[in-house]
Amino acid sequence: MRSSGLKDADITHIVAALKSNQSIKVLDISSNSGLSGSVVEGFAEVMASNRTIEYLGLSKLALNNDQILPILDSVGKFPFPEDQVENQLAEIKKRDAIIEKNKKLKASKKPEEAVPQVDNIE
Repeated sequence: MRSSGLKDADITHIVAALKSNQSIKVLDISSNSGLSGSVVEGFAEVMASNRTIEYLGLSKLALNNDQILPILDSVGKFPFPEDQVENQLAEIKKRDAIIEKNKKLKASKKPEEAVPQVDNIE
């Protein structure tokens, strides 16, 4: 979604809708000089609740640190479900075993096994 000439009221409605929207992956509000920093700060709430947005364009908005830091602080902060910790740790252990096995296979110039993509728990 790319737009220019947005006003504060437009952004307020967009922010409210984006909190639960699960289809938009790219949101670019760059170069909308009519936006105030306080309204753009509402995107911190969006980034804290919406996991589908992969890109948020904020260039040329003349934001200062106090306005942009709440947005950046909310990116990627979701607690890992406690009931899935054991399964995730088991998957990490399997992945690490494949990596070690691949080191030996590589040393003996044999084909390596595909390494599954598994996120670490932090």
